[in-house]
Amino acid sequence: MTKDDILRRGRLGLQNEQVTAFTSSLDADRWIFDSDLMVDRAHVVMLARQQIIEEDDASKILLGLDQIRDNGIELLDSSYEDVHIAIEARLIELIGEDAGGRMHSGRSRNDEVASCIRIALRTDLLKLAGLINKLRAAFIDKAHEGVSLIIPGFTHLQHAQPTTLAHHFLAYACSLERSFERLTDAYRRVNLCPLGAAAFAATAFPLDRAYACELMGFDNLLENSMDAVSTRDFAIETISMCANLMTDISRFA
Repeated sequence: MTKDDILRRGRLGLQNEQVTAFTSSLDADRWIFDSDLMVDRAHVVMLARQQIIEEDDASKILLGLDQIRDNGIELLDSSYEDVHIAIEARLIELIGEDAGGRMHSGRSRNDEVASCIRIALRTDLLKLAGLINKLRAAFIDKAHEGVSLIIPGFTHLQHAQPTTLAHHFLAYACSLERSFERLTDAYRRVNLCPLGAAAFAATAFPLDRAYACELMGFDNLLENSMDAVSTRDFAIETISMCANLMTDISRFA
């Protein structure tokens, strides 16, 4: 951190480099880099639409964010503790404090981070949904090939009853179908928008939360601002779904 650090000036002064390295999440934040830029863009467009910031400033901010996206996370200053501050600092370097400093109007890192995590997670869930369906389709195709093929069925590691290869493969397809249903159910609760909740008690700025929600592709708003920024139940639910999925996969791995 330098003495003319715009985002930290007026605080306790220079921070020890080892402390900065220990507390920084910038490397882990690679996962939400694209999501953060999406949240920034949507927020800025909404601010301009609500006449909270000037359209000229909004245009400068959006162009600066495009440049940051094109350059990638590698060119951000690693001395900052997370990707959110690093992006804002880089934006101010590119377009100046007067315009760049307005991007964060009416929001907190609390609702910003929560929005980024949900966007990144829903992207991963959609990819996973495609992979589950691809695997289900493979089992169904193999089942068609094995309709008439008799195989021994096992219970307690012993031969039990005769069955078909199709029956065997469709057992896996059925369990994957339930995993897919759990995923889509979890997705509904992941894809809810916390942006506009600010730190936890909203803001006096006349935000249009519904418009920002629409721009980011969320299905609906998290209406209680404290719940919006504090809950992580959606993450726990997703982990539970993944644990069930891995149990299904372990049966044939």
